[in-house]
Amino acid sequence: MVPMLILGIDPGTATTGYGLVKRTGQGNEVVSWGLIETPKDGLKENRLETIFEETTKLLRLHKPDVFVFEKIFFATNAKTVIAVGQAQGAILLAASKEKVKVEEYAPGTIKKMITGSGRANKKEVQKHIRRILGNHIKSNKHKKTHFDNAADALAVALTHAFKIGEGVRE
Repeated sequence: MVPMLILGIDPGTATTGYGLVKRTGQGNEVVSWGLIETPKDGLKENRLETIFEETTKLLRLHKPDVFVFEKIFFATNAKTVIAVGQAQGAILLAASKEKVKVEEYAPGTIKKMITGSGRANKKEVQKHIRRILGNHIKSNKHKKTHFDNAADALAVALTHAFKIGEGVRE
């Protein structure tokens, strides 16, 4: 099996989580994870530009085979959905400019692939991500809070690895 690099992104205006997973014949390992952060008091257009530029840097540095993200779901807070949609637009533009294939998954699909339940909460997803990826998470030099914020990005990357049928679940 040819190794595959999968970049998972969890879009947001203040914090965009990312997780790069390498799928190999021996399983899935974390290459990198973290956050793209923008100042909460910054202008919206500047924040989106930062998200675009930082995503472009990630794509150029790691050259993933595929870029995956979570589909926007209906929420009661329209302002949040619009902001996430704008961040997603900046991210998709970066993927398009770098010619990286894009896939997206519904939140329920991600939760089901990672935890076995499409109704799992964030804490359950994070617990399963830690269990699946094990020592690869602990060896990272980021703070624990950064992992919590990047867990959704790792979950979407792993969902793609599992969905294509060649990911190995531990």
